Amino acid sequence: MAHRTLRFVMPAPSAAAFEAFFNHSERLRWDTLLDVSYVEAGGTHPSVGVITSNEGRGWKRALSMRTRFLTYKPPHQASAVLVAPMGPFASWGASMRFADRSDGQCELVYTFTLHMRPAWLRWLLDPIAGFLFARETRQRFHAMAAFLRARCDGRPA
Repeated sequence: MAHRTLRFVMPAPSAAAFEAFFNHSERLRWDTLLDVSYVEAGGTHPSVGVITSNEGRGWKRALSMRTRFLTYKPPHQASAVLVAPMGPFASWGASMRFADRSDGQCELVYTFTLHMRPAWLRWLLDPIAGFLFARETRQRFHAMAAFLRARCDGRPA
């Protein structure tokens, strides 16, 4: 099992950061991982029990996922899990917590757990996948911070 907790400071309040991530049409403007992201039942935002589809960009299409939201409490918390094993993932789950800071920014805490397939190779694949997923997550959230910074500066995002 790969399990990581990553912390980021976002240059916006929790409400703006939460919206940038969970508004699936807006998210595609900055997300470095995804080419397609949508709420399967329609609309732009998930809710508890809702399933979303997320397709990777380029070679990352093999990392596509369908996720079900377990928690959705704007603008502070959300969590989701993989609906069924998909691609190389046997299981995946993640949670996000947003907390406002006194300087007008927010702290984002992203925690994920994953298991890879096949099970007999997990001892090797899980640590590698955890490292790569954490690296990709850092890139994504740096891109999200740049998007939020541009928006706060009044520049087109």
